[in-house]
Amino acid sequence: MKRRRRRYAVRDQGASAFSSILARLCEATGALAAVLVDGDGETVDYASLVDPFDMKLAGAEWEIVLSLLKQSRAAQLRETHEVWVRAVRRSFAAVALPEGYALVVVMPRRAFIVSRRALMEASLQICLEAGLPPVAGTENEALRWARVRVKTSRRNARRPVSLWHGDNWCRLTLLGRYLNLDRRELGFRARLTSGAEFALVREPLGYWYAGDL
Repeated sequence: MKRRRRRYAVRDQGASAFSSILARLCEATGALAAVLVDGDGETVDYASLVDPFDMKLAGAEWEIVLSLLKQSRAAQLRETHEVWVRAVRRSFAAVALPEGYALVVVMPRRAFIVSRRALMEASLQICLEAGLPPVAGTENEALRWARVRVKTSRRNARRPVSLWHGDNWCRLTLLGRYLNLDRRELGFRARLTSGAEFALVREPLGYWYAGDL
């Protein structure tokens, strides 16, 4: 499937090592923007298809929300790591990262489903790049997901036959199907010729994710 190239807004600050991670997150989720902010609400970096100033402002505001929750008297609120809000004009997902950092995703109007696999991948990559400890909660996830390139059968576009891994296309053997997924997702238990087995899932936007590969 040929994808239309997304046009990002003209940047008002230099790109950093986080730029590609945030752009990849936008592509995988259909987001308008992804913003990484520090504990003072200052933008570390961003990827945005719309006015960067507005997206930076949104990032700062949601960092304040996460900070206020951590200061709450209610223990359950203090342990909040994510906030998801569906609003009239935009929808938002704010993820708390270690040491006061936050990842904020801005979605179009009426959109509210953000790929948790894409969020997990971006959060882990940001922490690795910044030298931060793993994001709270991700160590206990059943699988760690990473977006991968997959070739499918010419006769059946929903059947994967090979995967780009280790600078090569590797042939796949499908061992079975996962049935406990979202109805719009497609999942397999797959094996490489090396013998490595892993979960392989195709999300509604057409991107494939491998678990613990």
